[in-house]
Amino acid sequence: MSYHSATPNEETAAPVRLGRYELLGQLAMGGMAEIHLARLAGEAGFEKIVVVKRLLPELVASKAFVAMFLDEGKLVARLDHPNVCEVHELGREGAEYFLVMPYLDGVPVSDFIARPRETDATSRIAQLRVAAGIVVQACAGLHHAHELRGTDGAPLGLVHRDVSPSNLFVTTAGVVKVLDFGVAKVRGAAETEAGTIKGKTQYMAPEQLLGEPLDRRCDVFALGIVLFELATHTRLFKRSSDYLSARAILEEPIPRADAVDPAVPPQLADVIGKALARPPDDRYADARELARALETALAPHGGVASAGQIADALADWHGAELSALRTRQRKVLDDARTSLATGSTVGGRPSNVATQPIAKPRQRPRWIPAALFVVATGAFAGIQQLLNEPADRPSKQVAGSNAATLSDEAAAATIPRIDEPDAKMRATGEPDVKTPAVDEPDTTSPASGGSAGANGRPAAGVASDTRETRTKPSTRVAQVSGTGLVSIDSTPFAMIFIDGSYFGTTPLVKKKLGAGKHKLVARLKDGRKREMRVDIAAGKLAAPIVLTW
Repeated sequence: MSYHSATPNEETAAPVRLGRYELLGQLAMGGMAEIHLARLAGEAGFEKIVVVKRLLPELVASKAFVAMFLDEGKLVARLDHPNVCEVHELGREGAEYFLVMPYLDGVPVSDFIARPRETDATSRIAQLRVAAGIVVQACAGLHHAHELRGTDGAPLGLVHRDVSPSNLFVTTAGVVKVLDFGVAKVRGAAETEAGTIKGKTQYMAPEQLLGEPLDRRCDVFALGIVLFELATHTRLFKRSSDYLSARAILEEPIPRADAVDPAVPPQLADVIGKALARPPDDRYADARELARALETALAPHGGVASAGQIADALADWHGAELSALRTRQRKVLDDARTSLATGSTVGGRPSNVATQPIAKPRQRPRWIPAALFVVATGAFAGIQQLLNEPADRPSKQVAGSNAATLSDEAAAATIPRIDEPDAKMRATGEPDVKTPAVDEPDTTSPASGGSAGANGRPAAGVASDTRETRTKPSTRVAQVSGTGLVSIDSTPFAMIFIDGSYFGTTPLVKKKLGAGKHKLVARLKDGRKREMRVDIAAGKLAAPIVLTW
């Protein structure tokens, strides 16, 4: 469920301050930020409930992540459209960066997709009209963003890049809001990490997966996926792994919506099919053109649903859920007011903000990494092949490849010929008290190969929580100066830190790393982590590190 309609985490027993705002409780942990329900209190009982999006403490030291966070705030502040969630404030309190947004009452589009198809013919058409009405409004918000111009009047070429059901929100008034421009990009802007792919894999356009230049038609493709799922109530490209989802988008036949559900009118299926065309030139030129095509397709069936009709459907389908949610949220607000009035404490700290200094929200024991998934072009030929490829073998370069990854020319100039992998790796387990086990479905897939190599034996470099894994000892002493190369993969994908600094998100292919011993920490989005020691020899390609969880 979207954080705008979530219930605050009960871990926050009393409000703490961030700038002018009282943080009442955590709603969610996002890709780069934690999301809080907050209150702005004023004179004579004035009170405004908002959402505060605060950059994760672990990322404050990263200039790249801070820049991305600030770019989101400055970008959305320039967007003024009823179908775009606005930003009230971009603030800083000490080392803390935060955005303030309105609290939205409603549900994400993913809730509409999860609802079963109506069986009655009339009700089913009404459901499809609502689906089309939602996407038409989303088109309006995105078209406004796509048309954004700079102070000189020149088009900025803004692309959202992360359109998905969780980033489209339907309010109780039937108004659709486009959320989360955190990975949006204007034409010519520098990437946070060159060569990385940002967004949710299942909703990426082919050109986005391949690292090619993007324009607004990338968002049209993502809207086509959302429209397909709203119309059929099935997930189009959901697979057991991101790799398989990406391969499906690039290679597998895309079914017609009316083949999945014959109740979908052929005209609507035609519109969906065109939005999902793999070549960008075969899609609608922009979101407004897609919206107009939807209106034409649904005209014989009563037209796309209006905001009022969408609001009625929301109340009918999700009314009980929203009522229960509001009851829980009222209790949180009442408890917060009581806490402020009585000066109750959290962990021995007074929470009476009228007489005490600003309290820093406590650090959470778990950490959720940035939701930035990296897909190298070569991944579609198999990550394992790339991980084991000798470093002196020429490789195709993704446009804008990461500066930290050696190019062929740089490798030839700075690293001696690499004849074979050479590295030692020691995996260290972590007590359960620090890393509680989290039940998770098996995400091993034929594409990723799990922890087995091509011959069925465990792949080289597989790390374990309970035992050490070592490669064949090196026949020479590793140098402590110079650089080597390391490749790291993980299923599911993980954020990698080397010696306390962010190194990248898997898969990482032949990344440059200084010679010597390093501490590597891999973190999953559910908070689990692994630590290991890696020895890098100068001029050598280290044995590939493959993590399975």
